[in-house]
Amino acid sequence: MKLYIPLLLLLLFSDTLLAQDKIISVKGRVTASTDRTPLPGVSVLLHQTGAKPKAIAVSDDKGEFIIKVAPDAKLELRFISYESLMVSVNNRNIINMQLKPSATSLKESVVVGYQKRTKETVTGAVTRITAKDIQDVPVSNVEQLLQGRVPGLNIQQTTGAPGFRGSASIRGLSQVMVNGSGNDSYLTPQSPLYVIDGVPVDANAGFEYGFQSNGPGTSPLSLIPPEDIETIDVMKDAEATALYGSRGANGVIVITTRRGQSAVPIVRYAGNMFINFPPALRKTIGGKGERDYRVNMIMDTRALDQIHLISLTPFLSDSLNPFFNNSTNWQDIYYQVTYNQTHNLSVSGGDQKLNYKTNVNFYNEKGVIKNTGFDRYSLNQNINFNPNSKLQVAGYLSAGLGKKLKGSGNGLTDVGAGKDVSSSLLPGPSYFNNVGHFTGAMLSKNDTRTYDIRTYLNIMYEVLPHVQLSTNTSFDYTADQEDTFTPALANSDQPAVYGFSGRKENLYNRSMIMYNNVFKDKHAIYGSVFTETTLTQAQTKVIHQANAPNDFYHGPLGFNTYYSSISGTPLKGGFSEVHSVALAANMSYDYMKKYIINVNYRADGNSYAGVKERWAKSPSIGLRWNFNKEKLLEDQKWLDFGDLRFSYGVNLRPTTDVYASLGWYDIKGNYNDVTRISPHLGQMPNPFLKPEKVEQLNYGFDMSIFNGRVGLTVDAYTKTVYNMLYSRPLATSTGFSSTFTNDASLYNYGYEVSLTLRPFKSTSKINWTVNLNCAVNRDVLLSLPGGATQMLSTDNTIINRVGYGALSNYLYVTQGVYRTDDDVPVDPITGLRFRTGDLGYYKGGDVKFGDIDGNYVTDEADKQVAGTPVARITGGFNSYLTYKNFSLSFNGTVLFKRDLINNALAERMDNMRSPYEEKTLVDLSGMNYWSQSGNVSRYPNPYNYNAYTNSYRGLQTLFEEDGSYIKINAVTVGYTVDRKWSSKYHINALRVYTTVTNPLMVTGYTGPNPESVTELGRDRLDTYPVSKTLSFGLNVEF
Repeated sequence: MKLYIPLLLLLLFSDTLLAQDKIISVKGRVTASTDRTPLPGVSVLLHQTGAKPKAIAVSDDKGEFIIKVAPDAKLELRFISYESLMVSVNNRNIINMQLKPSATSLKESVVVGYQKRTKETVTGAVTRITAKDIQDVPVSNVEQLLQGRVPGLNIQQTTGAPGFRGSASIRGLSQVMVNGSGNDSYLTPQSPLYVIDGVPVDANAGFEYGFQSNGPGTSPLSLIPPEDIETIDVMKDAEATALYGSRGANGVIVITTRRGQSAVPIVRYAGNMFINFPPALRKTIGGKGERDYRVNMIMDTRALDQIHLISLTPFLSDSLNPFFNNSTNWQDIYYQVTYNQTHNLSVSGGDQKLNYKTNVNFYNEKGVIKNTGFDRYSLNQNINFNPNSKLQVAGYLSAGLGKKLKGSGNGLTDVGAGKDVSSSLLPGPSYFNNVGHFTGAMLSKNDTRTYDIRTYLNIMYEVLPHVQLSTNTSFDYTADQEDTFTPALANSDQPAVYGFSGRKENLYNRSMIMYNNVFKDKHAIYGSVFTETTLTQAQTKVIHQANAPNDFYHGPLGFNTYYSSISGTPLKGGFSEVHSVALAANMSYDYMKKYIINVNYRADGNSYAGVKERWAKSPSIGLRWNFNKEKLLEDQKWLDFGDLRFSYGVNLRPTTDVYASLGWYDIKGNYNDVTRISPHLGQMPNPFLKPEKVEQLNYGFDMSIFNGRVGLTVDAYTKTVYNMLYSRPLATSTGFSSTFTNDASLYNYGYEVSLTLRPFKSTSKINWTVNLNCAVNRDVLLSLPGGATQMLSTDNTIINRVGYGALSNYLYVTQGVYRTDDDVPVDPITGLRFRTGDLGYYKGGDVKFGDIDGNYVTDEADKQVAGTPVARITGGFNSYLTYKNFSLSFNGTVLFKRDLINNALAERMDNMRSPYEEKTLVDLSGMNYWSQSGNVSRYPNPYNYNAYTNSYRGLQTLFEEDGSYIKINAVTVGYTVDRKWSSKYHINALRVYTTVTNPLMVTGYTGPNPESVTELGRDRLDTYPVSKTLSFGLNVEF
């Protein structure tokens, strides 16, 4: 009997023991309760009796995870900004879970004015871009990834040079002053303010924006790895940007990098190998075909008296000489297919109390023009520590190094590959045959570097219930260095040394007191007051020396002429120190998240403002009505949310820099071996400059219906800029050539629409999101300095007219081509044929210019307003489609109604004028040009040796074209490996993809690329082309 009792007890408890030992596989999927989108990075913790919760998994980019636990296990899901969720397995193999946003997350949806708010309480015009939107495309500058994604944000990739920025503007023009002349002219920079992890940075720092500054030309945006970006918030109206002060007058773009948010440490690797292909190059004539072509040019034109010059041109006459009997394709020598790479490794983890992240990035890209390229090395770390509910500490450290090669250009252009290319009859470069343009472009030694170290510490403490104090201190140190050596053959037999050294230090502090409370669950009040101080020091040194004894010593060479024949003087250099301080306040009130009002005020003062107005004051107000919360609509299941927004605000910004208001001194040689300095006489300082005033109104509408399947955002706005900076010429009797004033004003108005469609339900295997956006902008010039009604740029190519578009092309009007000599009109008074100057009489085959003033002479008075380089319509389209583990996405840009000057075509045609010049000839077989008397043609005779008429001058309507285009920026196909396979190798997520960049552009423009032009719409022959890219990427998460 004693033997049966233990056996009976064993049978009774066997089921329990087996259940405890049994392990099942559980597949979970976590989504947000608000829009059912997957939540990656959710920590899964296992609760066990008598022990602390243990982290056992983390969700992948689909919000999924696979674990092996007991059938009765209890799980806890944790994710920053969401409420924790307890789940019992209950012997289930598949569990779908939804997390609700936490109460604190209502302040973390969008970053506005250094504050975190939900979308439903934002009264300004703000658009958010997430990491998912910009993944998979390897770029050297994150700004490129925003193309076509935000209505009203116009980003143009004006250069394909690795590491360089293009142009960026929000809601039309903010400046109209044109600097420089000819193809080198540029518009005064009007970039938005960038704020990186709460710290404002100058995106134009050290940047050769339109040739106006020296140095490496590396923007801080080129030192940010895109793989490390979590979100990008684009703020467009005055209410959204008010608390950023004067620097936010052109809009604000806030970049937030990744944070640790998983209790399980996560290791992420993102690698990409990509191939850059040069764009389609122009057709050229080579070898014997070129020689015959040149001889026929001479024989078939009217310059028969110059036939004897053939014998004086060896590369035409001595065809048996091997030196002149070649077919060199110079484009193949300059351009190349390149193989490039980028690698990014990050480690992150933590929970609500402590989270951290470390990110390391390496980027290497060789340009499609040889001897150009960009390398990036970056390391950044952040840590967030919340020891209790009252104290929050956040720290950040970032270090970056950017290295560039610029060839014979400055990154925006490359002169050697673009313009100064030899005839194909000449042999290619070799040890025994140095070619000047090749030597300058390919053999110049260039060492260009930018070092950037940025750090900040933010401390926030709740001193009283609902009252918090915070302070944010950051320090940014940037050092730029460039050393370039040009061999003698590329510099008129004089070896040349160019050196640039610059440093910039920026110390920044923001201290804030905040109050946040909700009364009776209905009335929410938020208020803040903060001060902001900045101290910026900058110093630059520039040196240029020439006439060294040989090419073997690269300098620097010194200036003591007693010991050396070196010539040269410092070109530029200077030191500046700027102090600025700001006081700001904000108050927000909302009633049950139904009615919201935001009021902001900020005053900025700085050490270089004009003496009349030291402070720039920026008030704003924003209103919002979430009408979906009204009783009439709150129970309507088809309506997710809907609102109306209104905002008004004024941003005042300093007109320019310390030099414009206070002037500077120049070195003016020496006297008795003592260096002399004197005031700079080019520009007279103006201490009475007032801050520019930007006044904006914005009306907005947002709606989402059918569980997020249709979303619509519409904004209408006006933007007026007063006290705009403008350079005015001065009489020589003043001793100065010009001065800055700010009595010009500009008015912009426009509309923005963004439509988001999700055709399939969130539960469908197919998930497809489509976004279409468009912006229409118009500008009108309201006033000019001195009450003028119109003013011309220094080279008389751009005109500003009051009451019309701010920037207009000012060109000669082309009315066709003279068919015969008899078609040329004759002045009935003088009996002279229509002419240009005193010697350039027109004849058959010449261009027919309009004689506006009727004096039978082509001169400046015959120029007319013709088109504008400012685009009227911009937009984009985006698609992201997933089916099971496959994904397909693409992004595109549209631009309409922009007038371009095809100077590149004009220069190529003008090169045909003389068959004796040693330049590459372009095949004109497809061109409708005049070739014999009586021809009806579009283009004049390109073989006209009479240089006086200058029929191929670029500034005429013959070369003005519509620059509209539709462009696909990138197409990506990806595959995510199923978790049941990857988890066997302890891999949380594994994804492979391939991306094609710039695969297609639809345009009627006859030039190579209507986007790769200057901001003033000039297509240069030496523009650095934008490449096409094929990339193969791998993302792994452990």
